[in-house]
Amino acid sequence: LEHLINGERMKLGIVGGEGKMGRLFRPIFEKYVDEVLSSPDGVEIAKTADIIVFSVPIEVTSEVIESALPYIRKEQLLLDFTSLKEKPCTVMLKSKASVIGMHPMFGPSVPSLAHQTVVLCPERPGKWLPWLKGWLAEEKAHVIETAPKTHDEMMAIVQCLVHFTSLIFSETLRLKGIEPETLATFASPVYRMQLHIAGRILRQSPDLYRAIQMENPQFPAVLEAFQEAFHSLRQIVTEKDAKGFEAFFTKAGDY
Repeated sequence: LEHLINGERMKLGIVGGEGKMGRLFRPIFEKYVDEVLSSPDGVEIAKTADIIVFSVPIEVTSEVIESALPYIRKEQLLLDFTSLKEKPCTVMLKSKASVIGMHPMFGPSVPSLAHQTVVLCPERPGKWLPWLKGWLAEEKAHVIETAPKTHDEMMAIVQCLVHFTSLIFSETLRLKGIEPETLATFASPVYRMQLHIAGRILRQSPDLYRAIQMENPQFPAVLEAFQEAFHSLRQIVTEKDAKGFEAFFTKAGDY
């Protein structure tokens, strides 16, 4: 792919480019645009770049986008790396620019984008979607296109619920005074995976996981369903309801 779209050279700016995801993507972007800028200031980037990528913490993303809106032009493309899509896309659509929500479904430690999933929400893609999908294909990424609300509904399960249950699992071990090292000696390879998943989450930043848990507007409904399922199964188990357990187990398995 050349550094051109419609015969014009492109300048890309990453707002928050010195963060881990910004540093991961910078050398990748440099292959497909003429120049890559980086700044914590969205206004500065909005004034100078053709493509603006917002790569800032979830809880300040909308605020940073809002601050840049007065300086954004119709011919520009707005992207964001946030793990939520409804709110950032809604704010970006206040501009006249092209808007594509983008969620890289991986952390900054990956060696490349090959075989990694990237979700795109092309809300007002304009001329930019073929270019974006083109270089993602060059990098061998797996691309999913969906609507922002659908994305957030899926993340309420894929991220929020998985993190929530892992945190509950870990806290239960702590309350029971069970050492993970001791538990690991008794666990089969499959059950040891649960320990590894919980450990991986808890070795990372609580700020990131707090934002994922608290900022997704679709997660409260998922928690309601989780609570209903928990109470149903707890009652079945404590009452030693064998038929009820079989029905619960079969229904879940069939689904």
